[in-house]
Amino acid sequence: MYTPGGCSRYLELQSSGRRDEVRLHYVATGGTAPRVETFPFRLADGVWHRVALAVSGAQATLFVDCHPLYRRLIPPPDRNFTQPQLALWIGQRNNKHSLFKGTLQDVRLVSGPHGYLVQCPGLDSECPTCGQFALLQATVQELTSHIHDLSLKLVGTEARLSRLEQCDCQKSCYSNGTVHADGATWQKDCNRCSCVHGEIKCRPVECDRAECKNPVLHPGECCPTCLTW
Repeated sequence: MYTPGGCSRYLELQSSGRRDEVRLHYVATGGTAPRVETFPFRLADGVWHRVALAVSGAQATLFVDCHPLYRRLIPPPDRNFTQPQLALWIGQRNNKHSLFKGTLQDVRLVSGPHGYLVQCPGLDSECPTCGQFALLQATVQELTSHIHDLSLKLVGTEARLSRLEQCDCQKSCYSNGTVHADGATWQKDCNRCSCVHGEIKCRPVECDRAECKNPVLHPGECCPTCLTW
């Protein structure tokens, strides 16, 4: 796989029969210059081989005939395959490079974890890949950061609630469009009302005892009085 113009190796798997090597050419994340990872193995021996190279996170694993031969830690390759005019070549590096002197059959590019199972379904896939583990680690770190932030917010909220509980808050009362301060008292009809922490409490007006046999309650008054002659 090459960048536009076919001049820069972006991702390449090469077999060298002269040096008996399998080479991985790639561009690391954040880099521009191609890197090379070499795996010594005689692949050009006139026998069919199944070759799979799995790249997961910062780990590259070379499988030959469903046997994991090499497992290397490498700088994570760039996985941004959205560059415009990115070219894929099979059997040669580019239109200026000589053809591959051999035979290729069933060439596949597989995305996702355990892609080698397409070629070797009998291999173990229970353990997470390096990429899956790195993703899990990043997720755990992100969750830990969120939990830490929530813990700080919870401590701050508890402190504010504690101060609020210790505060002697004064709550006003509202009655018929009138605001009464906490502790205020007023008379409404024949009731004496007071504002107690935002709650209106009323009770009948207390009247003095009328010192007569037949006290009279006059209209508009709350307490009976004695008639005078």
